[in-house]
Amino acid sequence: MSRLSDRADRFVRRVLRYRSCCVRIEHEFARARKRLRVTDVELVYSSSFLSVCSQWESLLEDILFEAVCGEESPKPGNRRYATFKKRKHFEDVLLFPGKDYLSIPNLKHAEELAALFINQGRPISAVSEHNRTLLQQAVQIRNAIAHESPFAMKNFRANVPGVSALPRSKRSPGAFLRHEFRQTPSQRRYELHYVAYQSAAREIAGAW
Repeated sequence: MSRLSDRADRFVRRVLRYRSCCVRIEHEFARARKRLRVTDVELVYSSSFLSVCSQWESLLEDILFEAVCGEESPKPGNRRYATFKKRKHFEDVLLFPGKDYLSIPNLKHAEELAALFINQGRPISAVSEHNRTLLQQAVQIRNAIAHESPFAMKNFRANVPGVSALPRSKRSPGAFLRHEFRQTPSQRRYELHYVAYQSAAREIAGAW
């Protein structure tokens, strides 16, 4: 297994743990309604979602560095435009002319960076359109959780499908992520995005 695949697998396992955490809080809430409030449960959903988004951004950075500086891909089409013997040299290029840290806020930005150094932005460009759509929606949810600004909340409510169908009191990120939109089988909104994150990571790993 390549280091790139190993990083993707570790991310998938982390997301699975966050999914399990949400399941456990629901079980605990069903048993201890007097000790837990709905807002407590929603806070777990929003906090775990924010953590997954942060882990995804870190994964994209790791994938970029590994694809450019790590083992070469045996697959045709993954041609590098530049070679860096040391990660530090690549970091210096990405941080020029004076950035303190590398910021990769979304998949599009990661793909654009990758395309500067690898043919067609591989392997990040391998993410399917279905997953891209869900990941872009996840950015809107993430921003609403992290910033809680009127602008971020407006974008969340306008651009994420399903929010406007909820009661006004439930049009918050935590309540939306917890919303059970399908009962047979049971499925909550957060699961759609967690599955998309896991699937996208596997698509990227499989393309290298």
